[in-house]
Amino acid sequence: MKSMSASALVRDVSDLTAEWATEALSAERPGLTVSSLEVDRIIWGSATKVFARLTYVGDSQGLPERVCIKGGFDERSRAFGLGSAYELEGAFFRDLSPVLTVEHPKGFYAASESDQGIVIMEDLTVRGAEFCDAVTVWGVDAAAQTLELLANLHAETWGTKPGRFEWMPVGVEAARQAFQVMLSPEMFGPLVSRDEVPELPAHMQDGDYVRAAFAALWKYDDASTHTINHGDAHTGQLYRIPGGRTAYLDWQTACLAPWAHDVAYFLGSALEPEERRAQERSLLAHYRDTLAAAGGPTLTEDELWEEYRRHSLHGFFWMCVPTVMQPSEVVTAMTRRYAAQIEDLDPFELLGMSH
Repeated sequence: MKSMSASALVRDVSDLTAEWATEALSAERPGLTVSSLEVDRIIWGSATKVFARLTYVGDSQGLPERVCIKGGFDERSRAFGLGSAYELEGAFFRDLSPVLTVEHPKGFYAASESDQGIVIMEDLTVRGAEFCDAVTVWGVDAAAQTLELLANLHAETWGTKPGRFEWMPVGVEAARQAFQVMLSPEMFGPLVSRDEVPELPAHMQDGDYVRAAFAALWKYDDASTHTINHGDAHTGQLYRIPGGRTAYLDWQTACLAPWAHDVAYFLGSALEPEERRAQERSLLAHYRDTLAAAGGPTLTEDELWEEYRRHSLHGFFWMCVPTVMQPSEVVTAMTRRYAAQIEDLDPFELLGMSH
């Protein structure tokens, strides 16, 4: 889809007007006019989702009445370094969405510039979508379906080199930028000692130790074989249409990364710790088999388990997610699951760190 003038990349919900929508949507639809834009509700989070009703003058040219407008409209979240995430999601829906084969929301407009990106997409509630709230898990069958989705995405893009999409980073650039802030000596201690975070082992409360571990992981990832990753593949990103399969809603962290980034991060959130411990090896085998059947490589048992363990460190991100970005109950649920996964799998050992 075409982007539009940078002047339309507004940064405040109050600037989302009928005139703004007309300029955005008419970029590919000459003559289209939106006469009114009424906001029904707003979901504040890492990115802001504005659900609106549009009224058209004459022919709507196939556009729906109800849409979701997503972008960086909260400066409190932007302060945590999330501007590049908004920029990347706009680029994703502009350039990659039209050729992506896996289920994802339909976009009608996307634009991107430095530190901002805006997407007008379908309001999935119109199709009766059910959204995972990250607090309540959907179970083993849904986990297996999601691993199939990731395996197909990874197989289709296995070995992708930097430059296929000039805007797509190696590694989750937005998360790394945000995490540099959250891991800073000034913020790390207060964030990991909050009530929402379970009591962590001493080495996981050591900011220097955790920063060194992530530096080692990112160096390892940058030198690995890459696929296109979702990049933030936790369960809170999932939706499903009645009668359909699980799919990912948000794409503001699409990146080039090793397959295990998505898989370990997803499984850490997808099941309660006891069930994950009982099911993770069989679920990993299901991912491996689906990946191979879709044209990807056949991973060995040792490679599968070792890479999964190493990349479980990504879940530590949630120990530092501020409640301005995610609700307190979500942070509490996710930190409990991820802390257990990291303690069980000890990624630090594979990153050459003793404790």
